[in-house]
Amino acid sequence: MPANAAQLRYPAGRVLLARTKLAYVHLRNLLTDAKRDRTARVAGYVAIWLPEEFLLLFLREGEVVNAVRVTGRGAEATSIAAALGRVPHEPEFGEIAFHEAPPELLVCMYHTLLHAPAPWPEGLVPGDPRQLFPYLRTERFGGVVEVINGDRLNYLVLRDGLIEQTYLVDDTGEGRTEQLARLFGPASSKPRARVSQWPGPLTMSAQAPAALVSAYRELIEKLYGELGSYGVPVPAAVGERVRDSLVGRYPSLRKFDSAMKAEDPAEDADEVTAGVAAWVTETIREALDGDEDAAARVVRSAARDRRHMLHAAGFLGRLPWAIEW
Repeated sequence: MPANAAQLRYPAGRVLLARTKLAYVHLRNLLTDAKRDRTARVAGYVAIWLPEEFLLLFLREGEVVNAVRVTGRGAEATSIAAALGRVPHEPEFGEIAFHEAPPELLVCMYHTLLHAPAPWPEGLVPGDPRQLFPYLRTERFGGVVEVINGDRLNYLVLRDGLIEQTYLVDDTGEGRTEQLARLFGPASSKPRARVSQWPGPLTMSAQAPAALVSAYRELIEKLYGELGSYGVPVPAAVGERVRDSLVGRYPSLRKFDSAMKAEDPAEDADEVTAGVAAWVTETIREALDGDEDAAARVVRSAARDRRHMLHAAGFLGRLPWAIEW
């Protein structure tokens, strides 16, 4: 991830909103329209420049599915709600743009922002296409190569060492040879282009929906109440101890720390569901000393109100008890 990510121009399709002052745009209305208006249900990204940070919101079919925050310390995945919450309701400063982009390009952007590139072999000058492309063909490279020249960031998608797709800033539609020549610039002993590689596969998941995260928070509170009715002295203390022990395996559980300000996790629904299921299972077993019949009753009572949502998310299927309603 380049340190000056906010100063770069990224590939895009149609410009749905050219870069303009954030004060002129109602961000939430913009996103609501993208979700409601059939013609606006596009894949794309919203870029937001704030005084101290740069935000990217990624959309599929008009729905925001992920977000990245870039500061002087680097880039990090952030929850959609947290990203939106960082934008002032009446901003005096900042700018915004909305660009349509194919889903594959969004994956390239998201993955390369959040993951470190693979190193090049010693002695290779990747900015020199006369060295770069023979190397990629020899290695039968599959993945993405990022080429930055000036303020333009471009992606080359390769399979078996051959270019399969290009995503270029200022794509003129010319032939590939001409595009690459323009991309890397004139041959030089000190190439201007900065080139990085990410072997595939590249990924960009969709964050767990806010409604599902809210249901899990509600479930945990009800679980503590049910355990208290069984004589467990401080169920929340048991739950927090178990959660702390699971954070290494399920990082999304960090966002369920009761001592912190509530913030949704940035992981996808499957990962969040797996973490909460493990948390619930181990908390109940520790609190009830392995009484499996009582455990099933506790889950049934705590989950009853949201059982349809929890079943659809696959949560109930991850528990070791067969719950009868």
